[in-house]
Amino acid sequence: MRWAAPVIRAGGQADATDDSSDSEGRKYRWRTPGPVYQGLIAFVIYLVVFILAFGQALLPHLNEPRVGQVEVDPNFYIWAWRWWPYAITHFLNPLYSYQIGAPAGYNLAWATTAPSVALLMWPVTAAVGPISAFNLTLLLAPPASAWATFIVARRLTGKFWASLPAGVIFGFNVYELDHEVSGQPNLTVTVLLPLMAYLVLLWWDGRLKRNGFIIWMTVAIALEFYTFVEAFAEMTVVLVVALALGFAIAKRDDRRRVARLAMHTAIAYVGGVVLAGPYLYYALKHYPTELVRPQPANSLDLSSLVLPRTDRLLGMKWWAAAAGHDLKSIAYVGIPLLLLFALLAITNWSSRMTRLLVVGFVVTILFAVGPNLYVDGRQLFALPWGGMWNLPIAKSAEPSRFIVFCFLALGIALSLWLAQVTKSRLVRAARWGLGMLAIAAILADLPTFAEVVVPPTPTSYKPALPADQITDQIPSFFTDGAYKQYIKPGETIVVLSHRGNAGMLFQAYTGFYFRIAGGFINASLSRPDALPYPVALLSHPTKVRVAGFEAYAKQAHIGALVVERDWSEHWMYVFGKLGMKTTTVGGVTIFRTTYG
Repeated sequence: MRWAAPVIRAGGQADATDDSSDSEGRKYRWRTPGPVYQGLIAFVIYLVVFILAFGQALLPHLNEPRVGQVEVDPNFYIWAWRWWPYAITHFLNPLYSYQIGAPAGYNLAWATTAPSVALLMWPVTAAVGPISAFNLTLLLAPPASAWATFIVARRLTGKFWASLPAGVIFGFNVYELDHEVSGQPNLTVTVLLPLMAYLVLLWWDGRLKRNGFIIWMTVAIALEFYTFVEAFAEMTVVLVVALALGFAIAKRDDRRRVARLAMHTAIAYVGGVVLAGPYLYYALKHYPTELVRPQPANSLDLSSLVLPRTDRLLGMKWWAAAAGHDLKSIAYVGIPLLLLFALLAITNWSSRMTRLLVVGFVVTILFAVGPNLYVDGRQLFALPWGGMWNLPIAKSAEPSRFIVFCFLALGIALSLWLAQVTKSRLVRAARWGLGMLAIAAILADLPTFAEVVVPPTPTSYKPALPADQITDQIPSFFTDGAYKQYIKPGETIVVLSHRGNAGMLFQAYTGFYFRIAGGFINASLSRPDALPYPVALLSHPTKVRVAGFEAYAKQAHIGALVVERDWSEHWMYVFGKLGMKTTTVGGVTIFRTTYG
């Protein structure tokens, strides 16, 4: 890639070796942009491509809750983006909230509130609200991860175009995009992982001294902890494996340097744990017994590496028929990229970097398969290291999430493959042809926001409106401020809606004007419908259930039940029969109790 810049000698004379001149006769030399400018150019390319290819449907609706409104996670993160600034500015314990789960509140230490991201987006949240901040997070996360991978690849290859596809593999893979459209930024903000690899390369090349490396690595490790505790635990395993493999693979003269790197990394890790100490101490002190061991569906099925999802087979239905299980993989790599990876290993095995990538990839895949080996939906046998998933910090972890590190290795391997020097144009064309085919195979399997921002057709309940009239927009009851006329500040209410986690969404939108009973924070710690159990039972009321609800409402001081009409089923009729005072306004129906 070239960049034009004028080169003027002393006295105003142009360099005679310049390649071109302007209308005034000044000579120009075409210079290659430096690494910083190349990184900036790469980020802009990734951002534009991501928005055009995947984010067009979301971009016009940044101030609306459009992603995954039939699920519970997106509105939980919208709530978290508002909660952390609120807790800090009000001097509250951010790891325990009495704003939700009334009357006892909820312990958030084992919920994935991603405080590092929430605080990073604090200025955006303050300026335009948590919904816009959340949507912007989704739009920026994959390009940021792609950019970080690019700078790692460019550091290794020194080539712009060979490094650019590496970011595509890590930033735009099916793992990243599937969680993007599910509204789970704790799983898509992966920028720190390649940045840690970049710090290692800078230290190895002598561009970063010991103290600088330890400081920056400490910060990165702590931020990863505060982004997602499970990813932090998986990162710990991968770091140990990578350093051990690096020592084994390194030349004898380099092993002492690897040992120093391991020591510096260990110091940084201790520093990161110290910075994470308050959170870690609180989390371990309040360890929930409800956490469960991961199910087989959360382990990597090896066949999913080469089998795309059923709806992404490009017309090859026989491929789906050949599989013995439903194809909903978040680990699809594709045959072309695996073939390229194998060819790199065969043709470039003398490179220690290639050996590190290949062996590291294989070891990480073995972790991703979890406690038991599954192939084509069938369990073959238990693995010797399966017991690690019984450890407290890993008990509820999903092994398949290790695949994110495999995508990083594959992205770097792709850049090394494309950067190999060869005099044969045919060989060079073949290398790039296989590389582009590998990228095409991955991109063909990716979802887009267009699949989730359109209000879905309800199937499990009878809506108050026809399906094509249901909207994701927040009811005007909240947007127009009418709630202040019907709900007292700090009053506890129950929000009923088939929108996922609607209560936490509305609470965040109003800046915690009211408390809510219920709310979803974790699949192990709260109900998937985000309702208190005595309220959920009223879906099919009996005298016993009504009595249980009244006792709970009195204990929790429930002042009102707010039903979102667009998404409601028969809650209006259920509570109407209980003789409550009813008001319909701004897209909601309010049922007042005598317990507030």
